[in-house]
Amino acid sequence: MTASELIVERAAEPRREPRRGIRALLGLPGLIGVSLLGFMILLAALGPLLLLSNDGLSPVAEPWAPARAGLWLGGDDVGKDLFAQLVVGSRASLFVGVAVAVLVTALAALVGGIAAVGPRWSSGVLMRLADIVLAMPTLPLMILAAAFLGPGVGTRVLLLTALTWAGAARVVRAGVLSAWSAPHVEVATAMGAPVRHLLLRHASYAVAPLLIPIFVRAAMGAIIADASLSFLGLGDPTSPSWGTILYWASTNGAFLSDAWARWALPPGLAITLTVIALGLIGVAVEERINPLLRKAR
Repeated sequence: MTASELIVERAAEPRREPRRGIRALLGLPGLIGVSLLGFMILLAALGPLLLLSNDGLSPVAEPWAPARAGLWLGGDDVGKDLFAQLVVGSRASLFVGVAVAVLVTALAALVGGIAAVGPRWSSGVLMRLADIVLAMPTLPLMILAAAFLGPGVGTRVLLLTALTWAGAARVVRAGVLSAWSAPHVEVATAMGAPVRHLLLRHASYAVAPLLIPIFVRAAMGAIIADASLSFLGLGDPTSPSWGTILYWASTNGAFLSDAWARWALPPGLAITLTVIALGLIGVAVEERINPLLRKAR
């Protein structure tokens, strides 16, 4: 076969269309993460509608009731529905994770951007403040602050945000400085382009991909930290969450009987699966938007 015939034959072959969809975008691990997180979100959004006004706060069965139809995880030591607590508690736990992630991402973008392009004194002040926050012992401070400020959900959200923004702000600052040193940005600066235009038109393309991993990691850390505080008895007893379920299971001796499998295990699995889902999504997105990781893969 001559070269011209080979070219004609290959040209006649149908072209393969590039793969599209979530799996092509994130890969199999990312798809698993999206599926797990979607299930948890559906559980939080639609689960309480199926409980028929059973909020898990009032006894509905005999103490230590075994699992049965309509009481899928049985009852606790006073007869409260454990499945209802798990479903209702998913709202509080996911809300804390999402709220902290939004606030940390916004605060990191603001502080990191000001520290990168603002006056030199502002960069020094903000970065020294970030160094102080990073040097603080996070867990003891969270325990002390939660004990003195109260167990409210809003208090925990603000507390976790105040103790976790510093590292993300440093990442954003580095991204803005890297974008600021690009040749086309230096040309635009020399031509007199305002800082606002440079941030929105040029630096945002380099910084925006960094905000997605920051959001995911902040949500992961917030869910684990909130569950830890609640497990230590610093959660809101009037609002069930996965951490408070573990606290009451530990306090009321569920680990000393076979009730641990239906009382403590489900919220523990829920926390683990949610964090794993966020981790898979974060890794998949970071590999997709980071050219170095994509090339290595």
